[in-house]
Amino acid sequence: MKRSFTLFFVSFLFTVSMAVAQPGGARMGAGGMSMGAGQTGRLYGKILDSTSGKPLDAVSVQLVSSKFDMVKKQRKDTIISGMLTPANGDFSLENVPIMGDYRIRISAIGYVTLEQKVSFLSAEVQQKLMQAFASMNQPAAKGDSAKGKPAAQPNMMEVLRKAFGGDMSQMASMADKDLGNFMLKPDAKMLENVTVTANRPMMQMGIDRKIFNVDKSLAASGSSAIDIMRQIPSVNVDIDGNVSVRNASPTLFIDGRPTTLSLDQIPADDIQSVELITNPSAKYDASGGTAAIINVVLKKNKKSGYNGSVRAGMDSRFRPNLGGDINVRQQKVNLFASGNFSMRKSLGWSDIATDYAPTGNLPAYAIAQDVNNTNRGYFAFGRAGADFFIDNRNTLTLSTNLVNGSFDSEESNYIKYDTLYAPPTSSTTRRLTESDRNFRNLGSSLSFKHLFAKPGHEWTADVNFNSMKSDGASLFDNQLLDANSNPKGNPALQRTESGTTSTFIVVQTDYTNKLSNNVKFESGLRAQLRNFSADNNNFIFNYNTNGFVLLPAVSNDYEFTDRVFAGYVTFTGKVGKEGKLGYNLGLRAESSNYDGKLVSLDSGFNVKFPISLFPSAFLSYKLTERSDIQMNYTRRINRPSFFQLMPFIDFTDPLNLSVGNANLSPEFTNSLEANFSQQFNNNHTLLVSTYYKYTTGLLTRFQYKDLNQVSKDSAIYNTWINANNSQTYGLEITSTNKFTKKFETTTNLNFYNASINSENIQQNLNNSQASFFGKITLTQRIGKSNQWTLQMNADYQSKTVLPVGGGRGFMGGGPMGGGSQAAGSNGFVNPNYGADFSIRRDIIKNKNGQGYAGSLTLSMNDIFRTRIYDATTSSAFFVQNLTRRRDPQILRLQFNWRFGKMDASLFKRKNMKGEMEGMSEGMNMQ
Repeated sequence: MKRSFTLFFVSFLFTVSMAVAQPGGARMGAGGMSMGAGQTGRLYGKILDSTSGKPLDAVSVQLVSSKFDMVKKQRKDTIISGMLTPANGDFSLENVPIMGDYRIRISAIGYVTLEQKVSFLSAEVQQKLMQAFASMNQPAAKGDSAKGKPAAQPNMMEVLRKAFGGDMSQMASMADKDLGNFMLKPDAKMLENVTVTANRPMMQMGIDRKIFNVDKSLAASGSSAIDIMRQIPSVNVDIDGNVSVRNASPTLFIDGRPTTLSLDQIPADDIQSVELITNPSAKYDASGGTAAIINVVLKKNKKSGYNGSVRAGMDSRFRPNLGGDINVRQQKVNLFASGNFSMRKSLGWSDIATDYAPTGNLPAYAIAQDVNNTNRGYFAFGRAGADFFIDNRNTLTLSTNLVNGSFDSEESNYIKYDTLYAPPTSSTTRRLTESDRNFRNLGSSLSFKHLFAKPGHEWTADVNFNSMKSDGASLFDNQLLDANSNPKGNPALQRTESGTTSTFIVVQTDYTNKLSNNVKFESGLRAQLRNFSADNNNFIFNYNTNGFVLLPAVSNDYEFTDRVFAGYVTFTGKVGKEGKLGYNLGLRAESSNYDGKLVSLDSGFNVKFPISLFPSAFLSYKLTERSDIQMNYTRRINRPSFFQLMPFIDFTDPLNLSVGNANLSPEFTNSLEANFSQQFNNNHTLLVSTYYKYTTGLLTRFQYKDLNQVSKDSAIYNTWINANNSQTYGLEITSTNKFTKKFETTTNLNFYNASINSENIQQNLNNSQASFFGKITLTQRIGKSNQWTLQMNADYQSKTVLPVGGGRGFMGGGPMGGGSQAAGSNGFVNPNYGADFSIRRDIIKNKNGQGYAGSLTLSMNDIFRTRIYDATTSSAFFVQNLTRRRDPQILRLQFNWRFGKMDASLFKRKNMKGEMEGMSEGMNMQ
């Protein structure tokens, strides 16, 4: 009987397990027991470091079952389920047959592999099953026994009912089993000398975002974030560093939060990756209107031991740059720091031709300007911080960054006036400008993260603070010249003194909970507070008093306060048996309040917007294992920035003045987008997107003619207005192709139409243009060990209207820009194109002889000198053409050396995934 029981029990477990594992609908187990998809369960737990007790990510967790191979007549291991753990060390193995004995196999680089038996059925449950079987086992009848027939076996369902006293809910409760914590021991021998050769692609594409890995960009080495943007699909950068995405200015984030920094102030070598989100959901800040979000992720290594890098370079204008970063991790503290210093020299050339139509008693006339600009200065960037691992579920992070810079500018502007009087007259003015500007930006953040015991359940809270201060002065020397270019009379001297201060505080908390295997709930609250003040004083030289005299009419002090409060909820889940249909439904609520004041005139304004709702809906369907489709809808807002609102006049160019508009209102945008993603194999991917954006109250540039209050000459004013509406629609194609092991490409094509209706400002003022934008990155590796790498980036922009609104109006040019754009509502940018080239040579082999610790990179931008900003603006009273060229063919040589060591006896270990992805950034390896 004992032998009969043992055979039956083994048969019971094996039969039920195999029945449950069958695909499709319900299956019948022995004895008529219905075994369907509901008879599967979940095994879960957490992986921790045995020395520090901290969770480990990117750990391989496999569930193995030993089955009998009827062909080979032997048992073999079969992997039932598996996964890599996330940063919190949690794992969850789904749809595992309940009836079965398994082994869990846990492995990670630098750790001893752990293997252990696991089962849904505890020893107590197994004992109950044995007892139930024994009590119900019937001996064979005498006749059957004589004939060799076995004893009648009880029905399996009856055995289960007997074991659990008729309460089948106990059986159901076994389907969700916590295996507890697994402690991995570091493998000291393996950690003594680790080499990782994983090669991340330059571009990783997803349905909702594109991730650009900066370490794959050769041209960006030793430069700023602007050069990185030139390589990212969908992103267009003009010669002054102004960035647009699908013809709209994007919103800039750093590490997932808004910032007051500009792209020109962020060193490329301090950036780990750039995320491009073309249509953000309700989880993200609703500010941005038609724009995407560009999230710059700064480097913060979390490697055991210590690691870092040092770098130095020089460009063809003999401007050096120095930098380095270091990361040290021990016990419960992870420390990181980086610094970068660079000197820069920027050269620019502009030609501006303006033809005025006759007005009143004035005949037609033309003004031609020939401008040369030289800008010299430096940037200094520093960043430091620490992670404090309070325990295995609570982490506190503090970081701070400081940016400082100073620039001196010299500009010569020869202005020729031609009138159509009878006879025609002509005159020339030489305008010399000397400017100096200093700025400082201090940013700090404090964040806290708590992980609950349940996987996918967490709470975060953080505070971000930014303080910006800048001041500067400009001296303008206007000298009238005769026909022989000799001075006529005394020059007209002007002086401008200005300063700005700004504080920007963002407080945010987010909560995430996985309600079920298929549903995730997220919610959050956010408060954004910004205070800005500026003073702008303009002086004119009085030869009678031999001193400068303030001009109150064109001088002012300006203050601005911006407060935005927001909250959101989103539900993300899957529908259907196989979970092919996914959804993300969200709703965001925001209210805002603006206060502006002209201190010198004791006048101000206030704009209040009560709570506005911003829904978002994302639907995705998995066609095959390699292809997906998605459709989404969002509603967003774009509030005017303080640069757009400030009403003081910029006199840098007396014939093209710039002034803000304190009467601006926010714009609202409804966006639709559809995406198709196809991965043909591991070497080729394709993403096709169609999009449509409709905006009301569009914030756009506008030009008008008026009198220069200082020189009393006619001048063009560049300002901002709220147009009636705008529409943008297009088709975008992005592909990554690895044709060989050594040659790969990333291609981006965007066909679109942008239109602006500004008839509320001027009758028949409509601007529309069908356009095309494309860029490609080619990468070729040479040599058996890929020691040489060649890379070329090229882009082309056809004729287009200027960027229609966007994020908070940020630009990348910063103090080195020196240029202006024409208006969006009545201007076009003519076609332009360019190419950059880079070559890298890996040097200095690692001590273990595998991979390289150092590299030399030689790069040149705009190698064919073709990048020219050419804009045309027209109206009923003038036609203006602006042509600009800036900094072509700069050659840059950059050296980079990486160092580091992992030592398990001194340092703890965490975040294996981050280490595997980031080794090439900080270790003695490539």
